[in-house]
Amino acid sequence: MALPSTDTSRHDNTLAVIRTLRDRGPAARVDLGTLNGISSATVTSISAELLQQGLITERPPEAPRPNGRGRPKTLIELAPDAACVVCIKLSINEIQLVVGDFAGQVRHSEHHTVSTLMLTADSLETLLEEKISAVCTQQLEGFQRLAGICLAVQGVVSSQSGTVIWSPALSFRNAPLSARLAERFHCDVLLENDANCIARVLAAQPAYADCPNLVVIMLGYGIGMSVLINGVPFLGANGSAAEFGHSKYQPDGALCACGRRGCIEAYASDYALYRAAAEHLELPSGDSAHPSEQQMQALTQLALQGNSVAKRIYTEAGQALGYGIANVLALFNPDLVLITGSGVRGFDAMQTAMHSAIDDALVAELRGTTRIESCAWDRDMTCMGGIAMTLNATDSQTLLASG
Repeated sequence: MALPSTDTSRHDNTLAVIRTLRDRGPAARVDLGTLNGISSATVTSISAELLQQGLITERPPEAPRPNGRGRPKTLIELAPDAACVVCIKLSINEIQLVVGDFAGQVRHSEHHTVSTLMLTADSLETLLEEKISAVCTQQLEGFQRLAGICLAVQGVVSSQSGTVIWSPALSFRNAPLSARLAERFHCDVLLENDANCIARVLAAQPAYADCPNLVVIMLGYGIGMSVLINGVPFLGANGSAAEFGHSKYQPDGALCACGRRGCIEAYASDYALYRAAAEHLELPSGDSAHPSEQQMQALTQLALQGNSVAKRIYTEAGQALGYGIANVLALFNPDLVLITGSGVRGFDAMQTAMHSAIDDALVAELRGTTRIESCAWDRDMTCMGGIAMTLNATDSQTLLASG
């Protein structure tokens, strides 16, 4: 059923066409109408305006059908150079900068090793300004405009106020980072938790299209979570909801990076697993407080090969994870809990204990039909999600700038 033709609905329909093209790639006008519940006439009118504004292009017509029946479809697609965004991923001792085009594809990526824990709030802002300025100078030629910037951060952030409340990558707290960058680069600056960025990528995948109520748990150096309710991230009162890793597993238990004791992260994160193992096992040398992928792979293999100490450590991690997930199931009743992140390398060593803990904590009626699955971490989805979220947040401004 077509939406009513008003200025507001016209704008919403235009955004829907742009975002469908970004998520699905080239499409025929008739298919865009079907996917978004918009009349063919409205899609044709919208596409004509977008063509004139340089925001979409037409592909050459498809080859005629063998039986000669029906007109071949002409596909339209987003013009990649119509705008771009810059996403910065801030993690422990590393800053990654990625340039994404208007179609949501990565056009440039670079990594910088930085002693993030040695930075003050002012020196971090100065560093970010320098790195973004350099990327803009070197990589943005050919784009019509810089639409926005995303800062994706490990830890607790308030996206509403643009403040990093706490991050294991930083030695300071409560730093308002977005405002200064927005003033410097004359564009919107989106501050996001890295787990929300990852959830954005996963939620757009066809395999999870039937899961509007989705929980994504990210295992890695720390433990993050994103909760999508009817497809919309639940942010809480100040934007810092769903801090699963810092909910309690064991009061007065192991020390967490947040400074408190007994958090789930203090048992199931990379640093917690390695800390527990380093006291008893011979492991590759390196920074035990910030273990490398090589160190974690070595520990994981010991557990999978049956080493009793490593198995015990991963069993307790699975228990902590399971009791935490049981609370999530009781509170949110999601369609799917998806476990991912670099720490999913050890999921096979944790999952038996995890499922046992869930069964112990919940009656079957509270577990319901929720699926619990793992998702391979074969690429870092953080910046891809940051690019998508920033483009969606700035599409209206791009329409105004091109109109």
